Amino acid sequence: YSYDPDCMYINGTGRDYYEFYIQLNRCGTLGRNGQHDDSRKHPTKNLMWNTITVQYNSLIEEELDEHFKVTCEYGYDFWKTVTFPFLDVEVATGNPVVFTLQPPECYMEIRSGYGANGARVSGPVRVGDPLTLLIYMRSAYDGFDIVVNDCFAHNGATKRIQLIDEYGCPVDDKLISRFRGSWSESGVFETQVYAYMKTFRFTGSPALYIECDVRMCHGRCPSQPCHWRNMKSVKRRSIETKPGLDPASSVAPRLSENISLFQSLRVLQEGEEDPELAASTGVAPEGQTCMRTSALSAIMVSCGVLIAALCGGVLAAARGFRRGEPRTPIHAYVPHKGRIK
Repeated sequence: YSYDPDCMYINGTGRDYYEFYIQLNRCGTLGRNGQHDDSRKHPTKNLMWNTITVQYNSLIEEELDEHFKVTCEYGYDFWKTVTFPFLDVEVATGNPVVFTLQPPECYMEIRSGYGANGARVSGPVRVGDPLTLLIYMRSAYDGFDIVVNDCFAHNGATKRIQLIDEYGCPVDDKLISRFRGSWSESGVFETQVYAYMKTFRFTGSPALYIECDVRMCHGRCPSQPCHWRNMKSVKRRSIETKPGLDPASSVAPRLSENISLFQSLRVLQEGEEDPELAASTGVAPEGQTCMRTSALSAIMVSCGVLIAALCGGVLAAARGFRRGEPRTPIHAYVPHKGRIK
């Protein structure tokens, strides 16, 4: 990222105080969640981090250069909220009355394996691992629709490829599948849209960012060739319009809003170890075994109780043996002759 101008915050100005912003979806910022709770029911602890390098020579790296790992901890998953205003005019000459409908919420996450029921990815993944890109939309009211298009993968710098095009179709089926979907109406109207993908990474960069444009509509969203509600038509179609007919004029206006969601991953090659995981777990050398402090304490207490019980048993057995031993008579021997009066 040293060649990306957006990732060079300070460039030889000579000041002793600086203030700058680190972008969440660029320049190697990575994140993970520390708990595996369902974020839709319980708040989860999340971490994001980046490494800031102070390089004293713009051309070479030296041992005097300093590196600072900046970590941001926040306690909740944030759902993207979009407001949909509704107007209702009672009479032509009256004042409009604005009704506010509780807006839907939208959230993206990445799960392990193929399927929406896999565990949330909370750490590094390896090249070739199966993943599921999952987008939620939930609302207290019915009548909302969602479409996903223009998904890109990038490394936070200049390398960037398109995964899903503007019509919601995968550009390369080897990287990502078409979006599928399901919805439920039990208490909360929730829609899940998901696509399967295999983990990849850009050469020399472990950071992988997935960004998608999501459109939420009140009513049905405009149809697109690869709409998730129509999985039977897997063939990409071109947009055809009748001559003399304006498509915009024939479709009733819909209330909708576009948002952009992203997720970050740390991707490792086969055989590559995560240094942070190795440092936190403390890999032991050959011939040594690592044990948790709680387990070691329990074993020591158990051994102490066992030794005390054995000592008590030995003492009790020794005392019982002494009591049961028969007493021998004492014989007195007088070495001289005498007369007893």
